[in-house]
Amino acid sequence: MRKAAVITMHRVYNYGSILQTYATQKIIEERGLECEIIDYISPFRAKKPLFLECPPQLDGKKIKKLVYYIMKIPSFVLKDLTFGIFIKKYLNISSKQYITNKDLIDDPPQADIYITGSDQVWNSKYNHGIDGSYYLNFVDNTVKKIAFVSSFGRDNLSEEEKKAVIPMLKKYDLISVRENNAVNILSDMGIKSICLIDPTLQINKKDWEKIASKRKLKEKYLLLFLLYNEDNGATEYAVKIAKRKHLKIAKLSWELKCPTGVDFLFSHKKPQDFLSLFINADYVVTNSFHGVAFSINFNRQFTFVPRSEFNSRIENLLKITGLTRRIVNFPNNYDPSDDEIEYDKVNQILDIERNKAKDFIDIALADNGGKEQCNR
Repeated sequence: MRKAAVITMHRVYNYGSILQTYATQKIIEERGLECEIIDYISPFRAKKPLFLECPPQLDGKKIKKLVYYIMKIPSFVLKDLTFGIFIKKYLNISSKQYITNKDLIDDPPQADIYITGSDQVWNSKYNHGIDGSYYLNFVDNTVKKIAFVSSFGRDNLSEEEKKAVIPMLKKYDLISVRENNAVNILSDMGIKSICLIDPTLQINKKDWEKIASKRKLKEKYLLLFLLYNEDNGATEYAVKIAKRKHLKIAKLSWELKCPTGVDFLFSHKKPQDFLSLFINADYVVTNSFHGVAFSINFNRQFTFVPRSEFNSRIENLLKITGLTRRIVNFPNNYDPSDDEIEYDKVNQILDIERNKAKDFIDIALADNGGKEQCNR
C-alpha cells in the first residue's frame, strides 16, 4: 500500500486544527492510501514554551506572573489530556516525534507522497517566522509534494517573505489553498494554485455524526463559541438573540467560571463534544473559522462576529456559500438572526465544491510514477 505523510497543525489546543487533521486523514485513506500524520510540533509549540507563554501586560510583574502560571496549570493539563486522547484514538501518528526542522531534515519520515495539510501552516506570524517544515523542505525533490488546502492566514506577504518562500513553493507538484487571497498571493509569485473548501467541509454531516458525542443538553440552546475569548460584543449580542428566540446559552470555552449571561459552560471538552454541541445547536454565534464551517456543514442558523484580525478566510467561505449577510458588525441596523438561512442552495454549492476537491485529491494521489508525471 502506498503511503502519504501529512504535516499539519495537529498538536495545537484548537478544535478546528485537530478536526481538519482527522478529515484530511480520512480523505486520504478513502482513496486507498495509508496516511501518516508527521508528529511535528515545532519549538514554539513544545509543552514548555507553550506553558510559559504569558500576556505581555504581565512583563516585569513577577508575583502576578507567578499567579498566572499557577492558575494556568489545571487548564494546561486538561487541554493536553483532552486532545491527547483524541490524537491517540483517531489519528495515525508517526512513531517518531519531531521538534525542529533539523530533526526532520536529519531523519525524514518515509513515504511515497508528502502533503502539507490544511490550517494556517504558512502563517509566519503564528509560526514565529517562516517554518520550512511546513514547506516540505526536508523532502527529496524526486518525490511528489502536494499542498492540500493550505493557508497563509493573511491577505498579503512582505516582499522579503515572498523571496524566502518562492523557491520552496516552486518544488510542489500541486497546490491547493483555503482562500482566494492565497490564490492571489501565489499568482503574484508566479505559482499556480486552486482554492478548495476546508477538509472539515469535504466530509459531510453523517460522517461527523459517527464520532460525535451524544447530545449534551435537553434544552434548546444557542451555542456561543469564541476563539481566544475575543468577544467584540458577541456575548451581549448572543444574550439578545437567545432571549428573543427563547433559547438557553451554552458556551464552549476554556474558561473555568461560567460568564455572566451564560446558562451552561462547556469547558475543556473533547473534540467529539465540540461536534455534538454544533450538531444539536438551535443557533450559533461565533468568531471562529471552523465555528462557521461546522455551522454551515451541519445546516445550523448562525451569526459570525468578526475578530480584530484574520477574518479573510471566514469571509471567503461566506462568499463561496452565499452567506456574507451572516456577518454582523456593531453598531449595525441589520441583524442576521432575523433571516432564516435556506440551506438547499448552500448544500448545492457545497456539493459542487466537494466534487472540485475530490477531483483535486484524486489527481494529487494518483499513482503516476512520480513528480515528473504529475499534472501541474
